[in-house]
Amino acid sequence: MKMKNFFAILLVLGVALGTNSLVMAAEVNLKDYDAVVVQDLEVPSGSPAPESAGLQMAEKTVYQIKRYNEKYRLFDTIVKEGGKASKEAPSGKKVLIIKGEVKEWTPPTVGRRIGRSFIPFGEHTGTAYFAAHYKFIDKESGKVIYETDLRTSSTGANDTVEYAMDRNGEALAKTITKLKGR
Repeated sequence: MKMKNFFAILLVLGVALGTNSLVMAAEVNLKDYDAVVVQDLEVPSGSPAPESAGLQMAEKTVYQIKRYNEKYRLFDTIVKEGGKASKEAPSGKKVLIIKGEVKEWTPPTVGRRIGRSFIPFGEHTGTAYFAAHYKFIDKESGKVIYETDLRTSSTGANDTVEYAMDRNGEALAKTITKLKGR
């Protein structure tokens, strides 16, 4: 009986580890990409976000990727599409295109800010949110190789959507760093 239990446990463990390695093999790898081009995010009509939010987020994303690039050497070239440096995009190198769409733009209300002053432990009452859906596209093939949704917030003294956008750009840079294997 003990031998049967031992083999059953061994079988379950083997299946679990084997499945885990298959899942890890299917994960996206960005190691081959030498350059990244960030496009302005799309702002859907009817969204409370201003039209400039897409441009703003693209600039914040480029800034955050460059910050992480200083430490981890992620890419040789990082540019925003339509920017001055985008004409210098390297030829003959693998280029990753990042495009996205604004999904949420929630500024804090004045009432929430006032409430934070009077409510004990009410530091989250003035929270601003920003969310976006990102697609990583191989420039050569045009195929979407990775998609992710990122939602960030800002509270306290920095309870602005712009600060939440900064954090969203940083979250995207962290995602890229992870996918580059660094």
